[in-house]
Amino acid sequence: MLKKLTTRKLTSLAIVSMLIVGGSIALSASADAAGKQGTTCTKLKAKSGIYTCSTNPLAPTSKTLVWITADCATTQADYLSNIADSASYAKNAANATSQAQTLLASYQNALTVAQTSLNNFMTTNIYTIEYTPGTKTPSVQVTGFNAAVAAYQAKLASDQAGLLAAQAALAKDVVRSQQATNDQAAIKGYTDGVKYRQQTIDQLNKTLAPIQTTIANDQKAIVTWTSTVNGSIAQQKLLTKQLQDAITTAKSTRAAACKKGF
Repeated sequence: MLKKLTTRKLTSLAIVSMLIVGGSIALSASADAAGKQGTTCTKLKAKSGIYTCSTNPLAPTSKTLVWITADCATTQADYLSNIADSASYAKNAANATSQAQTLLASYQNALTVAQTSLNNFMTTNIYTIEYTPGTKTPSVQVTGFNAAVAAYQAKLASDQAGLLAAQAALAKDVVRSQQATNDQAAIKGYTDGVKYRQQTIDQLNKTLAPIQTTIANDQKAIVTWTSTVNGSIAQQKLLTKQLQDAITTAKSTRAAACKKGF
């Protein structure tokens, strides 16, 4: 009889224990089930019906886990996406504008260098027109491009006139005479002079042309890149405002979806 009672008692205790354990499990599950938005939960990203376990989107510094609705989670994701888009655009736009400004500055610097070079070439440089015979010592010098070209053209005209005169004189000379020899030497000297003067004038013009071309190209590039920079800045301001407006709208939408229960 005692044995049977003991067995029954143990059986009863086992049943009670099972009920207690079962009740504990049920209570635990109930404690982590979503009741409404804002109630606490224990496992991040856990799901319960329309609810997800997360931190409070409206309290970004809070570490407490709470249940939020699908709408709250969606609007939070949208809000964060808008912020990320704005930050990404701001970085890329700033880089693009900076690169355009750097390129513009390089053209402005190049223009300054070219204009300085042109100024020196046209008004400051000293040009030697003649040297002391038999030496490398300048005997005639002028300052500036225009003065140099004018001086060389005058010497060219003089050499051409001398050449014509020497050629005319040679035509009257007795063949193989000393005078003929002298006139032939004069013709060679004038011919060399004409060639040198013309080459010098051509070289001066060839030196001037690329400087002028560089200035024209730099000025054109400056106009283009100034417009690019100004357009980039204006567009950046416009799109930044649009992105900020989108963030404001997303924040307001999130607040409406998430504020219930908090």
